[in-house]
Amino acid sequence: MKQPLTIDELINQAKQAMEGDGLKQDHITQVSYTWWRLKDYLSDNGIPFSRESALCFLENHYGIKSGNNFAHLRPIDKRRSRAVHILINCAEDGKITKEKSFWPCMFHEPFAVVFNQFLSERKSGSYALSTINRDIYTLNHLSKYLYESKIGHLADIDASSIMGFMKWLSASKNLPTVKSASSSLRLLLKYLYVNKYVEKDLSTCVQTVRVRKVIPSVYGTGEIETMLDSFNRFSALGIRNYAMVLIAVRLGMRASDICGLKFSAIHWDKSTIEFITRKTGKHTVLPLPADVGNAIIKYLKDCRPNVDDNHVFLQMQAPHHVLKPASLHTIVTKAFRDAGIVINSGRRHGPHALRASLATAMLEKKVPLSVISETLSHSITDTTKIYLKVDIYHLRPLALEVPGIEGIWMGGIRL
Repeated sequence: MKQPLTIDELINQAKQAMEGDGLKQDHITQVSYTWWRLKDYLSDNGIPFSRESALCFLENHYGIKSGNNFAHLRPIDKRRSRAVHILINCAEDGKITKEKSFWPCMFHEPFAVVFNQFLSERKSGSYALSTINRDIYTLNHLSKYLYESKIGHLADIDASSIMGFMKWLSASKNLPTVKSASSSLRLLLKYLYVNKYVEKDLSTCVQTVRVRKVIPSVYGTGEIETMLDSFNRFSALGIRNYAMVLIAVRLGMRASDICGLKFSAIHWDKSTIEFITRKTGKHTVLPLPADVGNAIIKYLKDCRPNVDDNHVFLQMQAPHHVLKPASLHTIVTKAFRDAGIVINSGRRHGPHALRASLATAMLEKKVPLSVISETLSHSITDTTKIYLKVDIYHLRPLALEVPGIEGIWMGGIRL
């Protein structure tokens, strides 16, 4: 039977996993304060680490009971609870995971029963925690609005009250929040109609909220090459990071697909990489350029940890977990800064910026939009059209000539 890890071993494992996930050192240091106090607590009481002893520590030392709603805790107690649960997860599963909890429901009495029934149906589906929390957020605000508007029964809800709620919400929330709320609201109104709580299907009264897409940040070829040159290709970490970033630069693969890349996806005989994208589920085949292939081979021959794992890229430190997309974002950001490239406010500097830069470079070379869409694994070509907004090279000839100040009449006076 495998011996349980000591508290010191768990702390070291948790630190390495958090560093591998790209978490900042300041955050790890803050979490460590709770770990050190837990270590002293176990030593003073002469007990080993376990889920039970860790939860007793939270209750006895900080007054945090295991039955407490996580959302109701103070920020500092949330951090303490997360720190302890990181060690619990390391002990039980060998990995760190975020503690998941639903947001509190604050429904007024006339609507609580039906709103909770709607949420129960949603929770029974295979929806993400964030999706359910979005529903709870919307229902909390809707309940508050209906209560303040003196609407005491679901049957009294009509089109004007729905439009009034959306206007009320828009006055204090940003567009992405209102857009998310509108989706949850449609689902609720459809549920109320199907279950005969209201006479009309009011889901059609919820207007579509359009959020203007952010124009992607791009970097020129010179900036990209300078960034690539900043990697230390004489160190194991630098060799691995260079190979991962080069894939993003040359092939435009998403961070999740690079981190999840498996040996079976690389076809050396055909010089291709073949995989199913995690975001769109699309089967994608990309060419394997010589420099990318050589970078991967150098990493595999000289640097990759000798562990039984079918993923190509792993953490350099034990226990050699698969890298997370956030880690690649940290790697790319650091490379830009090491290269001395100015990152202005609002200019993105992660792996997605490398995808946008590749798409823009392909547009400048007059590569058809359909080919770019296929390269970036977009499910529809319309998604790729966002890059037309940053194709400065082809937009420049279309710019209108701006007349000089001289010769312009303003208010009957020649300037």
